Amino acid sequence: MYTALAGLLAALTSPIPGTSLLLTGLEVFMVVHLAKKNNFDLSLKALGFSATAFWGISTVLKDAGLELLRFAPILGWAAGVIVAMLFVFFLGLLANMYFSK
Repeated sequence: MYTALAGLLAALTSPIPGTSLLLTGLEVFMVVHLAKKNNFDLSLKALGFSATAFWGISTVLKDAGLELLRFAPILGWAAGVIVAMLFVFFLGLLANMYFSK
């Protein structure tokens, strides 16, 4: 579900600079949802730390990869959608594994 939402957000907003923050918000929402699903106690302090860490890591990784790909007009746009979907998918897998322990 989150992967499809990430793909939709990336497809609609890829040409607009700075819209990766929307994907970061989706990632934080996904992590909170997975924590609640696995009965993990996520305090406000832990949530703030997690949100900051996810924002920092996801921004650096996505922006570095996507900026290199955006030099090719149509290929870069398509790659942006694919990278966003894959990143959210694997982040969800990792968060689910972490919270299920």
